[in-house]
Amino acid sequence: MSDNKITINWDDLQTRRVDNRLREQQAMDRNRSYAQMRDDALPTACASPRGSIWNNAIFTMAFFGLLGGLLAWGTSLLVQSDSIKPRLGALLHYDPNARQESAKLIAEMQNIEMGHETGHFDTGQMNAALDDLRATGSNNPYFMLAIDPKLNEKQRTAKLMEVENDERFPIFVLNVAAYGLCGMMIAMCLSIAEPLTGRKLRAAVVYGSAGAALGVLGGVAAALLTDRISAWAGALSRGQEDWVRSLAMHAAAWGTLGLFLGLGSGLLLRSTRKLLIGLAGGLLGGLIGGALVDPIQSLSHNPRISQLVALLAIGLVAGLASGWIEDVAKNGWLKVVTGIIAGKQFILYRNPTYIGSSPDCQIYLFKDPQVGKRHAAIHLLPTGIEIEDLPLGANTRVNGKPVKRARIKNGDKIEIGATEFRFQEKRPAAGH
Repeated sequence: MSDNKITINWDDLQTRRVDNRLREQQAMDRNRSYAQMRDDALPTACASPRGSIWNNAIFTMAFFGLLGGLLAWGTSLLVQSDSIKPRLGALLHYDPNARQESAKLIAEMQNIEMGHETGHFDTGQMNAALDDLRATGSNNPYFMLAIDPKLNEKQRTAKLMEVENDERFPIFVLNVAAYGLCGMMIAMCLSIAEPLTGRKLRAAVVYGSAGAALGVLGGVAAALLTDRISAWAGALSRGQEDWVRSLAMHAAAWGTLGLFLGLGSGLLLRSTRKLLIGLAGGLLGGLIGGALVDPIQSLSHNPRISQLVALLAIGLVAGLASGWIEDVAKNGWLKVVTGIIAGKQFILYRNPTYIGSSPDCQIYLFKDPQVGKRHAAIHLLPTGIEIEDLPLGANTRVNGKPVKRARIKNGDKIEIGATEFRFQEKRPAAGH
């Protein structure tokens, strides 16, 4: 403990000032004990001119976006598998393959009738085969409407509209599942990219949960707006070829979902700029990924391959766009010059931005005994950016000098424990 004495009088004892002065003295003692640490007790500072590739926001966001797209594809395949898809259909009393099966049964009936005309089947064989097909498709409303001889064309059209109206709700539920699961995986991966590379596991769980929830919400929104988006896209592309209209529809639908992909971190950080960056990146990724669905389907003739490429494109472009837009839009940031995380950049969004050894800090400095839980705070002010030394840990130094609170300008060197930052800003404040 320090030998400094605290002098108080009777009036001080009647107020809270004595408690405040005791806390101040304890904080000063902690600072002195930290300042007296031997050099060999400190972590070794490692200078890295290039730094780890994981410290590059564009690469990190692109990688996690691709991972999200891959997980989204795997999840969608699982839902569409033969073991799960029939169960979902049974729960919803809906068969998403009913139209295709109806067309297949009708084609088989036509082949049987043609075989009878050419003498391959006698009348008895033809009738038996047709009866078998009718029994097979007896639960298929599209097939039964198509072969019902009692209906004229107008009646058949009216009945068909009734069947389609009955299927709107199960189709909506399946769309929610498809869009929601894809959005959940991509948004979750994009949300955990930054905290994971900063080794903030608690923040990764919180951000990932929020991102997943917003991805599901995006799926609900996309499913709700699919019909309107299709009509809007069709109106804009009126007079164009069918493939152009289909491309516009897919791009608009996935773009709607993409809007929700990058919302998690912006909402949690309560940062308008981060929110807008996430919106722009997700929208761009959704538009491009959705536009690729039809061309890839035409090239591969495999809906699973087209879905994989589209989802990977959505995740990749959303991640790249978010990282790139974030890099372009940044005004002030701290670049780690030496320390365990040398090469990493921290863009200053949050006001204040805390630096410390607690995982709750926006800039988390781990494994450094000189760094307090909340060691320093960066304040974003209309007139510039200031750094404040908090009463925990060793001194915060700016250009080699201990500071309590100081304005920082472009190029300033900030030392906190074994970590050295270089402050950089795109548009230096007036008067710097």
